[in-house]
Parts: sequence; structure tokens; C-alpha cells
Amino acid sequence: MKHREISLSNEESDVCSSQNCSNLVKRSISRKRAEKSSDLSLSGSGRKVGLCTDCYRIFKKSTKKDRAMESLGR
Repeated sequence: MKHREISLSNEESDVCSSQNCSNLVKRSISRKRAEKSSDLSLSGSGRKVGLCTDCYRIFKKSTKKDRAMESLGR
């Protein structure tokens, strides 16, 4: 399976948007979705947030119940 490369338009695209993290960005999600997670503290501004693999895993775990409830409501 191929993995796609993501490049964000801002110049800080190489670093994760979480405040305490300095890893490389692997995933990009909307800021509105990322702010639903209380475990992440985001820095910067803009519509998109770049997250490293570890921070994305934290995001997925903290929003698991919300995503399950949304899928049941469809």
C-alpha cells in the first residue's frame, strides 16, 4: 500500500502542531476536529493542524466514543 506525502502550506509544516511535540508531521486534520480532543494542546492558528503519528494516536483514542456515536446516528 502506498503512503501519501502531506505538505501543509505554512512554513512550520515539518513540526507537529502539538505544543510539547517536535516530531515530523504525518497527518493533517481540521482544527475543529482536533480541538474536540481535550488531551491535545495545539499551537498556532489556521484551518488545518499537522499531527505526528504519536499525537494522531492520542487524538484517535480520545475521540473514539464521539466517533462511534456519530456513526450510530447516521
